[in-house]
Amino acid sequence: MIVDNEDISILEYNFSKKELFLLAKYLRSKQEELPEGLEIFYKTLEDSIYNCLSLEEVKRFYS
Repeated sequence: MIVDNEDISILEYNFSKKELFLLAKYLRSKQEELPEGLEIFYKTLEDSIYNCLSLEEVKRFYS
């Protein structure tokens, strides 16, 4: 059952750095296929990658 109330937090999880990187790389490769509603999650994930790497490291990471 999907709940449309965005104020309800259903899952809290602390990702490891490795998990964040793997998930970001995977979602980047599938960004055209992301289901509607995951845009904020995807942007937050990418922002976290950008905040812990230099611009050069980000370029290498996504290439």
